[in-house]
Amino acid sequence: MDDEWTWDLQSDLGIMNPTTPGRVLEAARLARIGPGDLVLDLGCGSAGVLALLAGTFGCRGIGIERRPRAVEAARARLAAAGCADRVEVRCQDATAPLALPAGITVGLCLGSASLFGGTAAAIGALRRLLPPGGRAVLGERYWRTDRAPPEFARDFPDCLSEYELLMVAREEGFALTGVVRSTEAEFDAYEGAIWAACRERLRSDPGDDGVRAYLARVQEEYLGYGRELVGWAMYVLDEPW
Repeated sequence: MDDEWTWDLQSDLGIMNPTTPGRVLEAARLARIGPGDLVLDLGCGSAGVLALLAGTFGCRGIGIERRPRAVEAARARLAAAGCADRVEVRCQDATAPLALPAGITVGLCLGSASLFGGTAAAIGALRRLLPPGGRAVLGERYWRTDRAPPEFARDFPDCLSEYELLMVAREEGFALTGVVRSTEAEFDAYEGAIWAACRERLRSDPGDDGVRAYLARVQEEYLGYGRELVGWAMYVLDEPW
């Protein structure tokens, strides 16, 4: 499935993850984000999170996003929110070398760990991009059980248990200082919004077999095992004590 194509199905979501603005702000407060911070968002999508943080806390931001249509939407969102003077979005691959300004204090990677090859690699990328004393918020799926059937685990090879995530964070020099967990109802709402977008696309183009196959697959994954075995949370990472 084309990356730009799947983004288009989620483009109406303010936050392209199974969470809420309130939970994002809760994680931001745990990360001590304030007016003096410069926030780097890796895989920022349409910049819903950056717009929320800039508007709430007065921070500055840099978003990295590789999809041109998402970048265009992000810049329009920031302009509409009145924070385009404080937040910029660059059309770049987050995994490529980034020429970043000095002064970045917080790194975000919300639902974008797959860009780096999984949760562990994303934590490593955040560590490398942040200066000493930098804080991070990682938002990702996690296994709710360590007894996931192998046929299911193969579909999510980059997913960790929360204990594994803790160990990786420590190995990378972070302390885990907070967890903001999404509820099953919030995950249901996120998945349901994607299903609705697929059905809307099929109403306008009933012959789109790609959308039809995608909808069938994501419903089977979620209701077959994802809802029971996989959760989503934001993990606040800081300097060790």
